[in-house]
Amino acid sequence: MKSKSKKRRVHKKHAIILAVILSALTIVSSMAWLLSTINNNQATQLGRLITFHDRGQEHVILTHAQTIRDALKDADISVSSSDVVEPEINDKLLSSDTAVIIYRARPVLVVDGALRQKVVTAAAAPREIAKIAGFEALSNKDKTTFTTSSFVTDGVSIILTIKRKVVKPEKIIYQPKPNALTKSRGAQLYTDADGVVHRETYYDLPMNIVIGACGGKNYTIRSDGAKIDKDGYILVAANYGVYPRCSIVETSMGPGKVYDTGGFALRYPHGFDLATDWSYADGR
Repeated sequence: MKSKSKKRRVHKKHAIILAVILSALTIVSSMAWLLSTINNNQATQLGRLITFHDRGQEHVILTHAQTIRDALKDADISVSSSDVVEPEINDKLLSSDTAVIIYRARPVLVVDGALRQKVVTAAAAPREIAKIAGFEALSNKDKTTFTTSSFVTDGVSIILTIKRKVVKPEKIIYQPKPNALTKSRGAQLYTDADGVVHRETYYDLPMNIVIGACGGKNYTIRSDGAKIDKDGYILVAANYGVYPRCSIVETSMGPGKVYDTGGFALRYPHGFDLATDWSYADGR
């Protein structure tokens, strides 16, 4: 009898602890919902701050628009069906402060050896433009350059030249940049050497599984907290449709290689999420 009574007391104690935990979770969930509602209401009453990045210029407005399309109208900014907007033009505005990047369609002459092809596109990355032109996909060893041209002579103002050649892999030497992403900054816009604007963020997760995607086995933590592979490339998450897995990319923290992807890529197809050890500092 004593044993049964003791078991009932233990079960009752566990039930009380479980009830307390569930109550705490309910309170936390309610607080999160309340804060989200307050922020949403504030954005509705005070307006949303939208920063448009268009042709190298910034245009900031305060608007009560609910979508990117409506915000563009309020800013008196016109876009064509060939232009690309990040986030997408029909996306809803969920934050009180949003960055919108506009890529304008323009004629580009693609030169790949003896091949020449003109295309009209808003694509900014050489890999995308080469694909649209119908050329062989660029490898990590191919070199690309953008040059300006006379519209009268060539019918375009931009020429993308592709040089396909095999180069010996170079040792990556880390050199800090003044505009590099930092933990305190959290998120920023970085313009690479080709003029492509990338929204950079960082994340801190174990990369033991994804490191094998490009033939690696281990990764290490650089002195600035960046997670790098055996060749010194920063582990980067990106949109596979624009930057295929194992692509070499330029980031504000130095050369990176695409190992991963994430939900952010749907809103910012040219965005990069850099793997770091900033959140936990546990070497993983």
